[in-house]
Amino acid sequence: MRTTDERAAVEQVREDSGHDVAGVFAFGDSEQMADNLLDCVRHGPKRATAGLVADYESDGEPLPAVGSYWGVLDGRGVPQVVIETIDVRVGPVASVDHAFAWDEGENDRTRAGWLDAHRSFFRRRGCEDPDGAPCVFERFRVVWPEPDETVWLADGVRELRVDERAWMVETLSRRWGGTDMVSRGVPLDAADMPALIAERDGMAVGLLTFLPRPGGQTEIVTIDAFPAGAGTGGLLLDAVADAGRHNGWRRLWLVTTNDNTPALRSYQRHGFDMVALHHGAIAVSRTLKPQIPLIGIDGIPIEHEIELELVLG
Repeated sequence: MRTTDERAAVEQVREDSGHDVAGVFAFGDSEQMADNLLDCVRHGPKRATAGLVADYESDGEPLPAVGSYWGVLDGRGVPQVVIETIDVRVGPVASVDHAFAWDEGENDRTRAGWLDAHRSFFRRRGCEDPDGAPCVFERFRVVWPEPDETVWLADGVRELRVDERAWMVETLSRRWGGTDMVSRGVPLDAADMPALIAERDGMAVGLLTFLPRPGGQTEIVTIDAFPAGAGTGGLLLDAVADAGRHNGWRRLWLVTTNDNTPALRSYQRHGFDMVALHHGAIAVSRTLKPQIPLIGIDGIPIEHEIELELVLG
């Protein structure tokens, strides 16, 4: 939403913040929406936004660029925060991934919820078929009046930053043979998911990827600790559970294989309960991911999936 006196707002935010902003804007297309989404930035998890390329073109505005600063207005047109663009991608609306939906921080933070809300919004903006429409996916950080600081979810655990996603892909590829996973016969790409990272003395010692689903049922897709056995996996499990309670999840669940007895012990120590044995499920998973080995930990044949859950409701 654009302001009626943009030039005055730009000058005001430059004077107040000391940042040479490229322009100013308000989120959404109404005063109430602008205030609600601004509140998600100031007091909540919103660190991304999306807009149609056609809207930028019709307004005569350049697309956001990494390193540019923008003043964000409230519903009355008053500058409230300054953000810095840290990541930009252009693609069809339907190409949004789980990680971006999580970073946008709206509604239930799921990809399905993101698509429902943005399809409705873009149709209201005059786009008849939003899914294929070119869209600007922009991530940002707040630099004024209170610059973003690292938020630790647990002892040494935080959310993965966008500049660390290449490291995440490399780590998953090294430890799992790629980012393609299979869970309950469903192919998943862990590279597209939100993630938590564990640090010790500035070094990464653990990684957890998760998939928020509608209805408050979130799946842990991968969890790695390096080295294993140092308690890092437990810290990651506790941190994602705390994130789940904060975001109103009802259930946190995961699937592991029958040979993975060290993980089964750890999961149960951290409150997870075994709720299902999917007998012979790995045969189906191997049709989707043939590199799953036949023999696993301690020489145990990998044949079955065990489902565990932690109820958070």
